[in-house]
Amino acid sequence: PRAPRRGVPLAAEPQDLLAQADALRREAAAAEAELRAQGGASEAAAAPPPPRRLRIVLPMSKPDWSVVDEVVEFAPRLGNATSQLVRFDVAVPCGVILEESDAGDVVVRAVAAESNARRAGVREGDILRATSAVRAQMEMPTWQLLGGGIGRPKLFRFIFGADLDGPPPRTFEDVLAAVASNRDDPQGRPALLVVERAALDDKSAAGDE
Repeated sequence: PRAPRRGVPLAAEPQDLLAQADALRREAAAAEAELRAQGGASEAAAAPPPPRRLRIVLPMSKPDWSVVDEVVEFAPRLGNATSQLVRFDVAVPCGVILEESDAGDVVVRAVAAESNARRAGVREGDILRATSAVRAQMEMPTWQLLGGGIGRPKLFRFIFGADLDGPPPRTFEDVLAAVASNRDDPQGRPALLVVERAALDDKSAAGDE
């Protein structure tokens, strides 16, 4: 009889083969999961950060003549990463000179000495982002509405955005008129000015994100 050839391994038991196959499948699944995790981390690292926003709480007028404090967001106008918004309540007359900058912003060019704006903390170089404004608007009581009346004019105070590129777009003269209209407030309230400035340690500064 022929002698058996040497060096040929004996066949493994079926249960051993199944265990090896199961181990290989687990290793492959773990390697695939690791690759997906690495790919997700790379995509997250490559994604640009969300745009920075400036936030401030302002009294927003509603169509029913009520006023509600709401958080309002602004896109920064300054490239400085530390710019913030500040709200000032300035007695009228304010005593500021505004100008339109080459960048299209409404900027405080000068603040008169001993003026209400100077005492409130407004500075030269501040960018005006919003102001209170007063205009006449028709008020229609319910009984007049039912009777077909035309209502009566009433002075309405609201927040007027000062960004010339909007939305909506507006002119430099529109902003000047809005600031000046605070003189017509029947309640004699101070003008509300929201400015953006590069460096700030004022406690009235708004947050950003």
